[in-house]
Amino acid sequence: MEIWCGVASILCIFFLAGTVYFYVRLLLLRNAVCDAAKQMEEITAQIEENRIVKLSCPGTELERLLEAVNCVLYQIRRKRQSYAKRERALKEQIENVSHDLRTPLTSMIGYLKIMDVQTFREEERDNMQVVLRKAEALEQLITQFYDFSRLTAGDYELKIECVDAARLLRETLADAYPSFAEGKRKVKISLPHGALFVKGDSGAIRRIFENLTENAKKYAKSSFEISFCEEEHTVSFFFRNDTDGLAEGAEKRLFERFYRAEYARSGSSTGLGLTIAKELAEKMGGSLHAESEDKEWLILSCSFRKS
Repeated sequence: MEIWCGVASILCIFFLAGTVYFYVRLLLLRNAVCDAAKQMEEITAQIEENRIVKLSCPGTELERLLEAVNCVLYQIRRKRQSYAKRERALKEQIENVSHDLRTPLTSMIGYLKIMDVQTFREEERDNMQVVLRKAEALEQLITQFYDFSRLTAGDYELKIECVDAARLLRETLADAYPSFAEGKRKVKISLPHGALFVKGDSGAIRRIFENLTENAKKYAKSSFEISFCEEEHTVSFFFRNDTDGLAEGAEKRLFERFYRAEYARSGSSTGLGLTIAKELAEKMGGSLHAESEDKEWLILSCSFRKS
């Protein structure tokens, strides 16, 4: 009897020891899984860093799983690096091609402008004007590709200073007014007679205004309005034009690269003008937003930091 009691005691001790061992083992594995999950979250947030998931507790099955996870991370990084390399090469090619095309095209436009069209017959003068407009439109498209490649590559340097945004906008509108008048579209301008100083790069702000005005020149149906709002820390400009009808949610996609509204598919547009304008505004600490009124009016609001 005593022997059986001794055996039972020994078995009980072994059972308790085994239970404690497996409980501790399970607890360690649980902590290891939680630690691995935390590492995965950190690595996912900064996937570019060359990190791997490490196991804090030995375990054959879990080690095999983490080896597979690290292998997937390695393949993802290789794919990302390959994609980034191809994208950089493509941007450089676009920039080089755009630059090579702009040089002869600028010369051609210059020669067209200095030609004595008064010696031409009326029909020839009209044809010459068509050629000039097409050449200028092509120059603008090439310039947009060039600017976009520089922006995405981080080569577009900005000089932030105190700039009179109202003056730049008035000059832009003065250059564009003949195009609106030719299309018999009403233009309503509400700007201050004085200056509106903002923080930004004068060239970038001018480009933003040119792109927003060009958008209205192409797509305004019969009316184009300009207004402004001066607040404590910001100055906002509103470009408002009627349209032939915006598709549902189109205003949310206007700043996507290469996106063009459905009603403007036939126009000579790269779909980059508003994308460039938005990126330039944000680089200067400003913003550019779009909204629609009853799908018949498009409003583009551009804000800059007050100087």
